[in-house]
Amino acid sequence: MKAAIRKGILGYTISFSDNFATPAFKPETKNKNDVFVKLNAAAINPVDYKMPRAALGPVLGMDFCGIVEKLGEDASTKFQVGDVVYGIGKGSVAEYCVAESDKIAIAPPYLNSAECAVLPIAYMSALQCLRRGGIIDEECSEQDGKTVLVIGASGGCGIAGLQICKAVGVTRVVAICSGKNEQLAKDMGATEVVDYTKGSELELFFKENAGKFDCVYDAATGSGGGEDYWDKSLALLKRDDDDSKLVGHFTALNGSKSKWLRNILGKEKPNESLIMMNANTADLELVVLLLRKNGARPLTNVMPFDEKGVEDAFKLLKSRRAKGKIVFDIAQNL
Repeated sequence: MKAAIRKGILGYTISFSDNFATPAFKPETKNKNDVFVKLNAAAINPVDYKMPRAALGPVLGMDFCGIVEKLGEDASTKFQVGDVVYGIGKGSVAEYCVAESDKIAIAPPYLNSAECAVLPIAYMSALQCLRRGGIIDEECSEQDGKTVLVIGASGGCGIAGLQICKAVGVTRVVAICSGKNEQLAKDMGATEVVDYTKGSELELFFKENAGKFDCVYDAATGSGGGEDYWDKSLALLKRDDDDSKLVGHFTALNGSKSKWLRNILGKEKPNESLIMMNANTADLELVVLLLRKNGARPLTNVMPFDEKGVEDAFKLLKSRRAKGKIVFDIAQNL
C-alpha cells in the first residue's frame, strides 16, 4: 500500500512509500475490538513528526476518515462493513489502517471526508480543554457572560476552540494570533483579536485584562517557536469575590518539562491543567453536535497523497504557518 513512513535510526526522517506492507488484521484475536479501514482522508499533527518510530510506529498519522472493510468480533455490535467512520487510528497516512472501535464514530453526512478527518485530535483536544476550563458542561449549556482567551487561535486546535466557544454562546472570546489572521479568527468565532507580533499591543492586553477570564485555552505554548504563555496568563484568570483564590482555569496542550512532570505525577497546581487528549466515541460525536449548532465547518488544507504532497505538507506543518488543518486526499476523490 501507499504510506507516509518514518525512516532513519530513530524514525524522524519522513518518506513516502508506494509498496509498504498492509497492516495485518486478526478479528478473532488481537483485533477483536478493532476495525480495518480503507482510508478516504487523513490529517496530520505536530506529534506526527515530533515523536519517534518506537512511540507511534512506522506509519505516520492518527486522524482519519474512511470506510470499514473488516470488523473484529466485538466491534461488529457497534459498526458494519461499509460504514464511513472517522476517529483515531494507528498509521492513518496510508491507504489502510486499523483503529480501535471505541475511538471512532460514524461520519456525519453533512461533512466531507477531509473535514471529518481533521476533527479527532484538534477538536477533541479543544473540547477537553474547554471542558476542564468549565466552559463545556454535560448539557452543553449556553455560556452567556463567560469569557475565554484562545492563544494560538489561527492553528487547527485554536480554530477548534473558537468554533466550540461560539457554539455554546461564550460572550467574550479573545483570540491571540497574527494580525494577518484577524478576520479568519473572527469568522471562526472570536469577538476580539490581539496581534502577538505587536509586542506593545500584547503587553497592554495582559496588563488591562488581569482577572477577567473564566478560561484561558493555550494552544501555542511549546509548539516549536519558543513561546511560553503559561505563567503570564495566570494573572488573567478570574478570582473569587474576596480575591483570595483563583476561580478561572488555565488549560494547555503543551508546557515545560516541569509542567509535564507535575501532570504525570498527578501534582498539578489548582486551576492549571495540561490536557492529554483522551480519544473516545462520545467526544467525537459531541464535537459534531456542537459544530452543527451554528453550521460551522473545519478549515482544511487538502494535499495530494504522493511523494511531493507529503513533503510539502510536513514542510507547511513545521513552518507553523498553516491556517486550519492539513489533510491528505488518500482516495483522490475530494
